[in-house]
Amino acid sequence: MKEKRRIKIPLWIKALLVIILTVFATSMVAVVFSSNRIKSITREHYITRSTEIGDTLALYVNKDDVKALQTKVAEIYASIPETEKVCNTEWGTPEWETYLTKYNAVIAMPEYDRVMNQIVEFHTASEAKSTCIAYADFEERRIIYIVDDSAPEERCLPGSFDEFTASDMSIIGNVDAGFKPEISNSAEYGYIVSVGRPIYDVSHNLIAFTIVDLSMDKIVAEENNDARTLTLILLGIGLGATAIGYLLVLFLIIRPIRKLTKTANEFATGNNESINKFANIHINTRDEIEDLSNSMKKMEEDINHYISDLFGAERKANELKYLADRDALTGVMNKRSYFEEEERLNNEIKNGKTQFSICMIDLNDLKVTNDTLGHEKGDELIIAVSSAIKNVFKSSKIYRIGGDEFAIISENEDYQNIDDLRLKFVSVMNKAFESNEHLSAAIGVAKYNQEEDNNVEDVFKRADSEMYKTKKKMKSTK
Repeated sequence: MKEKRRIKIPLWIKALLVIILTVFATSMVAVVFSSNRIKSITREHYITRSTEIGDTLALYVNKDDVKALQTKVAEIYASIPETEKVCNTEWGTPEWETYLTKYNAVIAMPEYDRVMNQIVEFHTASEAKSTCIAYADFEERRIIYIVDDSAPEERCLPGSFDEFTASDMSIIGNVDAGFKPEISNSAEYGYIVSVGRPIYDVSHNLIAFTIVDLSMDKIVAEENNDARTLTLILLGIGLGATAIGYLLVLFLIIRPIRKLTKTANEFATGNNESINKFANIHINTRDEIEDLSNSMKKMEEDINHYISDLFGAERKANELKYLADRDALTGVMNKRSYFEEEERLNNEIKNGKTQFSICMIDLNDLKVTNDTLGHEKGDELIIAVSSAIKNVFKSSKIYRIGGDEFAIISENEDYQNIDDLRLKFVSVMNKAFESNEHLSAAIGVAKYNQEEDNNVEDVFKRADSEMYKTKKKMKSTK
C-alpha cells in the first residue's frame, strides 16, 4: 500500500501567511488600543471639565438670588395638586403650557433676570453647550428647573421638571457628589456630557444644583475619522504584503512593522499631556508602510493639537475661578477669598511665623443714601471708597466682605507703615467729603499680637471694634 503523499507548503508561503496575519493582527490591535486610549482620555477630560465648569458656576452665581428663586418655585410647586403637575415628557402640550403659567411670577422677579444674566455671561465665557440651575425633589425623585439659558424653544422654564434617571438615583444620600456625569448620544443633541453640581450658601446649606451640558460632537467625529483612516491604511498594507517576496517581506515589512508595533503600544500607553512617539521614528521603505508611518505622525499631531485645545480650556476654567473670587461691583476680592486668606494666616499663626494687620473700613450712612438717593448712588459711593482704599493700600490685600464693609490685610511694607497708611486714608476721605457730603467712611486698625490673639478672628474683632469707635466719634462731631 502506497503511503499517501503529503502536500508541502513552501516556507516563503508560510512566511507570507504569518506576515499577513501578523500585520493584520498588529494593525487591529494598534487601532483598538489607540482609539480606546484616545476615547478614554477624551471622555475623562470632558467629564472633569464639565464638573469643573459646574463647580465654578456654583461659586459664580449670586447665592441669595438663587435662594429667593428656589424658595418661590418650591412654594408654587408645593401649592399645585399632584394631578395638575405636568412633566417635561409632555413638552408642548396644552396641559404642560397651562401648568407652566403658574410660575409666571418667578419670571417677573428681578432675581430671575439677574441670575439669567449671570449664567448667560458665564456660558459665553466657557465652552459649555448649555447651563441651567435646578433643585431636586428627593421625595418625588424629580429635577425641578429654576433658570435655563438655552435657546427659547429649548428652554426649561421655572417649575418644569424631569423624573430622575437611574443614574440620578445615586445622589440620594450623597448630595455633595452632585448628579453623576452622563454621556449621551441622540439625533437631536449629539454627543453630550451632562453633570449636576451642588450650590451651597455660606452655611453650607444646599440651595440648588448647576446643570452643565458639554458638547463632544467635534472630538467624537475626529476620533471616528482617524479610526477609519487608520483602519483603511492598515488593511491596505495587509493586502500589499501578499505581493511581496520572502526577502522583501523580511527586510521591508517585518522590521518596519515591528518598529510601528512597538511605537503603537507606546502610543496607546502615553500620558495625557502629550503623545510624541511616531514623530521620533523614521521609516523610508517607499511603500504603504512609510505612508502608514506618515499617517500615524499626522494623526499624532492632530491628537496633540486636540489635547492642547483641551488644556487651553483648562486655562479658561482658571480665568473663571479668578472671576468667582472677585467682587463684581468693585473688582476687589470677595468674602470667599477672604476666608481662604484667613485660613492661610491661621496656619502661619500655628507655626508662629507671621506678622500682619487688619484694617476694617465701613461707609457711613450708606443705608440713608440708598433710601434717599437710590441704590445706584450707594453703589457709586462703594466704588469711590474702594478706589480710595486701592490707592492708599497698594501692597495690601483688599476684600469686600459686606455691602459697605471692606477688610484690608497688610503684610511686609504696608504692615510696617500701617499707621501712616491709616492717617493717609483718613486724609483722602476728608478731602473727598469736602466735595461729596455723602462720601464718608470710618477705619479701624489692629495688628496681630501673639500674646493676646489666638487666630485671625481675634485680630478682625479688634479692628472692627476700633472702626465702630471711630464711626461713633465721627457721628458725635457732626
